[in-house]
This record gives sequence, structure tokens and C-alpha cells, in this order.
Amino acid sequence: MKRKNENDKREYYIVDRRILPNSIQSVIMVNDLVQQEKISKYEAIKKIGISRSTYYKYKDYIKPFFEGGKDKVFSIHLSLVDEPGILARVLDIIAGEQMNILTIVQNIAIDGIGRATISIQTTENLLRRIEGMLESISQLEGVKELRVIGSN
Repeated sequence: MKRKNENDKREYYIVDRRILPNSIQSVIMVNDLVQQEKISKYEAIKKIGISRSTYYKYKDYIKPFFEGGKDKVFSIHLSLVDEPGILARVLDIIAGEQMNILTIVQNIAIDGIGRATISIQTTENLLRRIEGMLESISQLEGVKELRVIGSN
């Protein structure tokens, strides 16, 4: 029996889906079909056109970033130019998506850049809108960096 060692520890990364190999993207599509169309895994595998062995090889290693549950809490870390109103515009975007702001931690600006961490609560039916919300925030003038730093 193989013993677990330090090299066997799982490591997690956030990766843009577009750079994943076709086999991994196909497994994601199968999972999406099963979830959305309420069909069996076998039917979804046939519909997508991958082998069962490919699906079962990867299925346990692929999970959506925001998965399951009614409420989701996640945190974003921002680097903002130290100018009036930038944080307020970020908060307006979040509120405009009907998401609840739980906490805001804002630090004093150093060299013209302020840092803030915002914890946000959303519901299952709003999860699909998170990506668009994050994109809108990152495109705001004065937002230098945006990172998702955690979720439940």
C-alpha cells in the first residue's frame, strides 16, 4: 500500500477554463449537462462524445469554483488608486448585482495605492452573475488589482 507523503498533498489553483485541455473541458460539459438537464452521466457522456474512461479518470478532480449550497460567501482583495469615490463605485457594482456585503476592511493608502478586502454573500441563483460582476469591477478606472482570495 502506498503511503501518503508530502508530494501527495492536493494543491488547488484557479485556472481560466479556456486553457484547459479538451478532455478536461469535456468532463466539465458532462457535469454541466447532468446538473442542468437532469440527465444521467451516461447520457451526458454520450451527448458530449467522450469516453467513459476519460470522464471517470478526471471527474473527482473537477469542481466548480462556486459549488452547491444556498448561500455563498467569498472575499475579494483589491488594490485601488487613492482617489475619492473608487471604493464606492466598487460597492455600487456589488449592490447592483443584489449581493450582500458582509465586511469591508480598508487599509490606509501607501504610495497612492489603497488596499481593501470585501466579503460578499450571494445566493445560489446569483452565482452565474459573479464572473460578470468581477469583470465589471476589474475594468473600473482606479482598480489596479482584483483577486478572489477565498470562498465557501
